[in-house]
Amino acid sequence: MTNRGLLLTMTEPPGAMEEEFNAWYDTEHLPERLAIPGFRSARRWVAACAPGEGKYLATYELDSPGVLQSPEYLTRFANATAWTRRCLGRTVLFRRWACEQVDPGAADSHPLAKALFLIGGDAELEVPRITGALQARRFVAQAGKPAHIVLVEFAWSAPSGVPPAQAGQLMRLYRDYAA
Repeated sequence: MTNRGLLLTMTEPPGAMEEEFNAWYDTEHLPERLAIPGFRSARRWVAACAPGEGKYLATYELDSPGVLQSPEYLTRFANATAWTRRCLGRTVLFRRWACEQVDPGAADSHPLAKALFLIGGDAELEVPRITGALQARRFVAQAGKPAHIVLVEFAWSAPSGVPPAQAGQLMRLYRDYAA
């Protein structure tokens, strides 16, 4: 069985463009991606963080990492709309990871997740044990840095017991954008 894939993007528009950016994401970008065969689902997340640190996170669940090499995806990626070029071209931060889910290999995102704790590091990461977590999934990025990602999902938007950041790791708590 092939492991699932994940496309993960961290973005932040300039403040003056935030309303347009969110309208583009919700009305054009997500529907475009979800129309591509192999894209299982997509969700947006938002963090309370300092400007320029990556306010928005999007998780795109994929049948496999190979979906990002499919003709359908590559055609859409190469032929971005004018609105896509405008919105992404003005972001103050854009990071993208193409990942393979390695533990557990075939788990979907939890349907009750209201918060997501992102941990990223250059070396393989331990999955933290956090009271109340719905699940944790580990990924290896085939594109993007850091190369190792853990996503811990919670059923409430303000979980407690999230571990402090470690040196050299990316750690951020996001809540469901739609909530």
